[in-house]
Amino acid sequence: MRRNAFESRLVSRRRLIGPALAMGLVVLLGGADRPSNLERASTVASEQLQWFARQARSWYRSTPPADRMTWGGLAACGLLGLSVLGERSLRLRKGRVLPTRFVDRFRDRLQDGQLDKGKGTDLCEMNPSPASRIALAAIRRWGRPSPDLERAVSLARQVEADRLRRNVGTLRRIAALAPLVGLLGTLMAAGRALSGLEGAEASAAWGPALGGALAPLTAGVAVAILALVAYDGLMGRVETLENALDRLGAETVDAISVLAATQASRAEKSTSAAAANPHRNASAGPHFGIGGQSRGSQPIRVEIPDSLRNF
Repeated sequence: MRRNAFESRLVSRRRLIGPALAMGLVVLLGGADRPSNLERASTVASEQLQWFARQARSWYRSTPPADRMTWGGLAACGLLGLSVLGERSLRLRKGRVLPTRFVDRFRDRLQDGQLDKGKGTDLCEMNPSPASRIALAAIRRWGRPSPDLERAVSLARQVEADRLRRNVGTLRRIAALAPLVGLLGTLMAAGRALSGLEGAEASAAWGPALGGALAPLTAGVAVAILALVAYDGLMGRVETLENALDRLGAETVDAISVLAATQASRAEKSTSAAAANPHRNASAGPHFGIGGQSRGSQPIRVEIPDSLRNF
């Protein structure tokens, strides 16, 4: 019933998407009777794009090839870092790695003893996530010794940790590479500036030339700092999620061990009770068609004919 209610709420929310989009479009346009706002916004955007294209062409023509390579490398480092940061930020959300609804429901059922191997497998497969995959690794080995469960959970946890850490190390590499690219650009710009200085004007032009040559190095150091900050933030989030997954795996192993031991003890008691009283149910029914007792338990009556009594 809960699943049906959830699906009905999901369908009702999907039905509201169309009207919400229509309302947002009306608000964006400023009303159905004012289409000029959209035209004005598109005109401003096209003008800004044309201005940016002109600036980029003029910069490309006036910049030496060495500086183009330097600034292109720094731009590539910045774009790569932003893409990794955005992708990992979406992947490392707590609701995606440890869905609250699934984790609470799974823990409650484990503590109440309402799960077995079949129900636990169905619950984990219906809620795909790193947490469910770690729990499923233990549930699939239901009934085995605890070391087997711990080994399976440890392997699953290592796989999920590698998935969480994927591409995070790229930010550290960017932090190491960007200053080197900036330093290379600075050295080339400084050498070119110094080679062009001659005579008495050299001392006066040294300051502006050095200032312009330090720009790539400054940009590279700034990119490296931002990359390191992003790397530390993502690694902190990864470590927090890994600790939560470890706790969930340990709780799953302990609960499954207790439940499996309880079920095994119940089955052993029922088997021993059945072996101790093998004829308990046999005496309740008829035996050879004579009532509910055996033939040997009833007295045997023998009638002697009158002709033989005086013989």
